[in-house]
Amino acid sequence: MPTLQKPANEEKRVEELKRYNILDTPPDGSFDRITRLASTLFDVPIAIISLVDTDRIWFKSAHGLSVNQINRDPGLCASAILSNEVYVVDNAAADPRTLANPLVAGDFGLRFYAAAPLQTEKQCNLGTLCIIDRSPRKMTDKEQKILKELAEIVMDEMELRLALRNTVINVKKLTLDISDHLDDTINEVEKTGAADQKQKMLEYLDASKAFLKHVEQQLNLA
Repeated sequence: MPTLQKPANEEKRVEELKRYNILDTPPDGSFDRITRLASTLFDVPIAIISLVDTDRIWFKSAHGLSVNQINRDPGLCASAILSNEVYVVDNAAADPRTLANPLVAGDFGLRFYAAAPLQTEKQCNLGTLCIIDRSPRKMTDKEQKILKELAEIVMDEMELRLALRNTVINVKKLTLDISDHLDDTINEVEKTGAADQKQKMLEYLDASKAFLKHVEQQLNLA
């Protein structure tokens, strides 16, 4: 089987994928709900949120499947990310694009496949939200629109997690900067000032440092 084509922006696409820091993360209820919903809406046994890595296709959520990744070549999702539109295979056993695919020709018996790209604001397709059936079927324009909107919800979830992680990183940096400043202030107070004033100031600064330490501990749990 010939090697699958890669997107023209492959280097940028992989860089974007790494930025989300989602590969190999634990199962997530929000993403699992989306694949369950897709399976129900389209009445298919399998729905997957896939992310196309450099040499593999990793599943963030795989409703109806027990595996969590496959090789990128000849994965259908690797072909689907070449397009910004919904990629549909009505009958894989009769489609030239998929005839030789082992999922089609082998025991798995894949026949229907439809995937909407997970596209970032920078126009990089990180993976897909795809639905799979072992029987041929047609997909209406309305159904394609629904699948695409569900894929956009997946991206919204990924963006929220990225924004939260970046916020935590920034707040951690801020608490460290403030803590360093307090250390400098404590050192200065210890060198100068009357004894009673110095003691009160040091107590205040120590309390401030304890508060910042507590904030840092809570951020580490986030």
